[in-house]
Amino acid sequence: MAMNLDELKKLPLKVKILIIFLICALIGYFYYMFFLADALAKMTSLEAKLAELQQQITEKDRTAKQLDRYIREVNALKESFKMALLKLPNEREIAGLLAAVVQSGKGAGVDFLLFQPTPPEKKAPEPAPAAPPPDPKAPVQKKAGEKFYDEIPIKVQLAGGFHNTLSFFEQVARLPRIVNIEEITMGDAQDVKGRGRIIKTSCTVKTYMFLDKK
Repeated sequence: MAMNLDELKKLPLKVKILIIFLICALIGYFYYMFFLADALAKMTSLEAKLAELQQQITEKDRTAKQLDRYIREVNALKESFKMALLKLPNEREIAGLLAAVVQSGKGAGVDFLLFQPTPPEKKAPEPAPAAPPPDPKAPVQKKAGEKFYDEIPIKVQLAGGFHNTLSFFEQVARLPRIVNIEEITMGDAQDVKGRGRIIKTSCTVKTYMFLDKK
């Protein structure tokens, strides 16, 4: 039954307060359902997107810093590689390098019992296994790069005092080209009249020849 304004005025104060409270509750409920709930959902979604973007920014910033460090390391490796190439003799310089090794031995006071350079070993290519038919969807694979140097091992046997032998190794290490001494074997020292205690040493002197492939 509808009530007019006069009847509402005659209601007790407690009833008036209860009616006002119910009206406010209904207004609040409809406001939440039609306006506030949607706004809260949007705000929650935006906060989640903001957190995701902040995480992406942090990851990209860390990646950018790592990339800068990697670029510096790659540039340093390139410079080291260039310096290593400068220390690789080419085919025309091998004879002079071998002569420098012999001269180092003479300067150190050792005698060569054997000085046997070995030409670079040429390996025959192994037969490739039968390949399955190519898959048109498979990615194209790059072939491995070819070697840019050959190893030239030199079998050496020399006789001299212990300090003379060490001096020979040191002089070889100071040569401007890359020369390694490997597989060192020293025999027992023997007294030689007029020369003192002499040691026979076997080793492999290994250098590397740059392959100039155009």
